[in-house]
Amino acid sequence: MTTDNNSVSRRGLFGAAGKATVVAGIAGGITAPFRSLGGVAWAATAPKTVKKWILTKNVGDDNKLTADHFKLIEEPMPQIKKGEALVKVLLCNIHANTRNLMKKGGSTKVGETDKTNYSIAQVIQSMDKTFKEGDTITCAGGWNTYQTTSSDLSREDVGAGHGAPREFALVEELNGSNSRTAYVFRPVMLKQYTPDVLMDVFGTSGLTAYYGVREVGPIMPRDRVAVSGTTGSVGAMAAQICKARGATVVGFGGGTDRAKWVVDTLGMDKGIDYRATDLDAQLKAAFPNGIDVYVDGTGGPLSEAVAKQMNQDSRYFSYGGAAQIYKDLQPDASNMATAKEYGMTDLIEKIIKERHIKLEAWNQAVWAQDRIEAENKLSQLVNTKKLKPINTVVKGFENIPKGVMSQYDGSNPYGKLQLQYDV
Repeated sequence: MTTDNNSVSRRGLFGAAGKATVVAGIAGGITAPFRSLGGVAWAATAPKTVKKWILTKNVGDDNKLTADHFKLIEEPMPQIKKGEALVKVLLCNIHANTRNLMKKGGSTKVGETDKTNYSIAQVIQSMDKTFKEGDTITCAGGWNTYQTTSSDLSREDVGAGHGAPREFALVEELNGSNSRTAYVFRPVMLKQYTPDVLMDVFGTSGLTAYYGVREVGPIMPRDRVAVSGTTGSVGAMAAQICKARGATVVGFGGGTDRAKWVVDTLGMDKGIDYRATDLDAQLKAAFPNGIDVYVDGTGGPLSEAVAKQMNQDSRYFSYGGAAQIYKDLQPDASNMATAKEYGMTDLIEKIIKERHIKLEAWNQAVWAQDRIEAENKLSQLVNTKKLKPINTVVKGFENIPKGVMSQYDGSNPYGKLQLQYDV
């Protein structure tokens, strides 16, 4: 089965455009993390303990996160049971909601690690029907060097808040797993991309950007597109995908330097400081004929200002509510106290209804059956240099607290914040 000139079967390699641009002579060090042996041979020389960072106390209402909230401990190496695999965690993504999960009532309990991190790991030993020893997989990972996992997300201990899978027959057929988050990477992906790129472009952020642009598309050269959160992971990729389709794209950053970065680094047509006092005037100047498409990762006051400039029958894709998560750093919107999930406010919903704006808001997992398509299309953009991976990598397992705190300490990492366990 073929799809177009740039792709082959859903299970196959990348098409001619992707293969022709693969960088030659990939250094052996890139794939070295994926080569260690598992099974009995590994067990003979395996470490006897697991290093783990745990939460020592809940984050308070003041949202202050300090090194005192973390403690490094060691525990015995877990033993796998039927249906489980033992994995070595290589790298994990830090999401904006991590701090909230560390508060009282959150899923990260005192004395435990955060189990919700989207991670890349190598399978060391396996009694799981999907994961084989030597596989490189995605899974819900903790702040630990080793852990057990499973491809069966109906198990609460590995679901990591994503819930049990629905009837995903296509996912099982195409991806070899009925899980929306546990996934075995194809060998060709491991040869082309380092772990940070796999977790960024081909992880939840890249998939969210790809599916989002697809579902509010087709994006045409005549479209005028606004992308909030452009210096973040999803926003940076969504903006680049729209630009690759020929659209006029305006991005946003917090401060003049970050607004300039949107243009200088991502190649957008214009960057706007969303904190500017004359934001409305800047939006009108940037979009004299109104906005056709809005990709929204923030919600709140910026999205209210953008919504006012949106055209009749325009398109709105909302994938996150950063303004709600970081509301202690945000100016007031018209009604942030009742802001809905994804940062929607009463004013935004009113404008959407009045102007008959098409609204898309969902988690990328609902499109899990299309992952192979997304990987192929995203790889073409990366290999033809139309899509730059943007991430900030904090290296070293010992630096996990520092890395997590950097999400909220004002240093404002660009793109996806990632923790690389081994240096």
